[in-house]
Amino acid sequence: MVLSAAGVLLLAAGLIVLFFIAPGRAQFPDDVDTVRQYEGELALMLDAEALANSDLANVFVRDVPVTIDRSIQTLQVDGGKALVQDASVVSGPAGPVLASEDTYAIDRKTMEHIENFTDDDRVIDRDGLVVGFPIGTEAQDYTGFNGDTLTTNTISFVDEEERDGLTTYRFAATSGPDLISDPELLANFPAALPKAVVEGLVPALDVPAEAAAQLGAALPSLPDPIPLAYLYSYETNYWVEPDSGVLVDYNKVESRLVALNVGDQPVPVGEVMHLEYAQTEASVAEAVGDANDARDKLFWQGMVLPYGLILGGVVATIFGLMVLRRRSNGSGSGPSPSTSDPATAGSAPGRG
Repeated sequence: MVLSAAGVLLLAAGLIVLFFIAPGRAQFPDDVDTVRQYEGELALMLDAEALANSDLANVFVRDVPVTIDRSIQTLQVDGGKALVQDASVVSGPAGPVLASEDTYAIDRKTMEHIENFTDDDRVIDRDGLVVGFPIGTEAQDYTGFNGDTLTTNTISFVDEEERDGLTTYRFAATSGPDLISDPELLANFPAALPKAVVEGLVPALDVPAEAAAQLGAALPSLPDPIPLAYLYSYETNYWVEPDSGVLVDYNKVESRLVALNVGDQPVPVGEVMHLEYAQTEASVAEAVGDANDARDKLFWQGMVLPYGLILGGVVATIFGLMVLRRRSNGSGSGPSPSTSDPATAGSAPGRG
C-alpha cells in the first residue's frame, strides 16, 4: 500500500514538473549578467568638436581600431516579464569613443518588447525582438527593432550553420538607408549648418565629382543655414543556438549618412559614421559554453527530471499493486482450520 501511494505521488510530481514547472523554466533567466566582446574598425566618424571649431581639415576621425563591450543584465522579473538592461561601450586606442545604455521590458518567452510593467522610467518604447532570440528559436523569420529609425525590420532565417563546433541557425537583417528618428541619436549631429561650412565639408565627405557638382548647383537655392537630415543603414548576421536561444556569434556593418533636406526629400550627401565589428573568438567560445550549459539545464529540467519521476512513479505503482495482489492471494489460498480436522480433533483436557 505504501509503495503504491509513493508511486502515485512520484507520478503526480512528474506530471506537475512536466506541465507546470519545466515550461516556466524555458524562458529568459532571472539572473542574466553576460558580457560579450567585439573587435572592428571605426572607419569614419564626424568629430563634433572639430566641426564646432570650423576645423574642417580634421572634421572626421578615420580608420580607428575599436573594441566593443556589450553587457546584458536582468534587472527585475515579474512572472513572465523581465526588465533588461543592454549597455555598450565602443573604445579606441585613446579610450571610449561611443557609449549607449538602453532598458527594455520584454516577454521572457517570446523575447519581444512589452509595455513597461515597472516604475523604471528608463524603459524605452520598442516593438519586436530587442535583446535576443527566444528559447526554442525556430527556423523562421522574426521581427526586430531598429533603434535608429524607430521602426521594425525583418530578421530573416538563412540556414543552419556550425559555429565553433555547435549547430546554430544563422539569421540576417539589412535595412536602409532610412531616416534616423531617434532624438537621442540626432542630438549627436548638427541639425543645420551654414552654407559656407557645407561647401567646405563636401571635400571631406568624399562626395563623387558628379554629385558634388549637383550639390554646388543646388546650394544657392537652399536656405542658410541648411537644414540637415541623417540616414542609417546596416547589415547584420546572427548565429543562434536554437534550443537555448543563446546568441553565439554576431557581426555588423553600420553606416550613417548626412542628407540635405531639399523640400520634403532628404538627399544623401555622404557618410558621417561607418563602423564594422565582429564578435571575438574568445567571446564566441564563451557563448558556446553558455549555450551548452543552458541546453543541459533545459534537458535535465524538461526531460530527465519529469520523465524520471513519471517512470519511477509508474514502476513503483505497478510493483506496489503486484505486492498487494500477492499478499491477497497468499492469505486466502489454504484450508481453514475446523473441528473435523484430525489435527485438531480429540478429547478435551481432563477427559479420558
